[in-house]
Amino acid sequence: MKARIQEMLQTFQNHGDAQNSRNRVSSGQNLQLEKMLREKDREIDRLRHQLANAEARLQEMMGQDVLTSLPNRHVFKEHLTHSLKRALRLGYSLSLMLIDIDHLREINLKHGHEIGDQVLIEVSRILKSSVREIDMPARWGGEELVTVLHETDADGASVVAERVRRRIAMLEVKDPKTQKPIKITATLAVASYPQHSNDPQGLLEAATEALMAGKEDGCNKVLIANR
Repeated sequence: MKARIQEMLQTFQNHGDAQNSRNRVSSGQNLQLEKMLREKDREIDRLRHQLANAEARLQEMMGQDVLTSLPNRHVFKEHLTHSLKRALRLGYSLSLMLIDIDHLREINLKHGHEIGDQVLIEVSRILKSSVREIDMPARWGGEELVTVLHETDADGASVVAERVRRRIAMLEVKDPKTQKPIKITATLAVASYPQHSNDPQGLLEAATEALMAGKEDGCNKVLIANR
């Protein structure tokens, strides 16, 4: 009888050892599976990043700014050059309008880059809806947008710029944490052919000088180049 009991105990012990062994194997397999899943997740993230970069490069090649969907700087410069040649040939006025979103870097730092991007997108929409189809708004870079206003002199361009400025000042963007409105303003400057320059670089420089003067004078205003 005693021998039988010992045999049964040994059987239970062997069964327990086998179960423990299977548990260790199962645990090892789970760790290996978790490692494989983490590697797959990293691979998926890497592929998504590559896809996003490829899409950005494609949009750039197509002449489109990724964030705002406006024409990019390169396309705009070509358009300005061709448009100015046409204005010279046909003898009509042409204006350049430069828009700089005030304190956008501070907005990015305080509220996050997603909010800064949202501001840029909303301002781009305002700009696009404030000009005619024959005009060309574009993303110049950073917090700056720009527009060619065809058959428009400096006074006419300043009227358009003031309309854009007022609409931007009415823009409602809220802090995602506090839901409080963020004050959005922009400073705008215009330079025109033939009043201020008869070449693309000259117009850009004249508008930039006026824009800098406006920023130094407190922002949220429209200035005409004084060359």
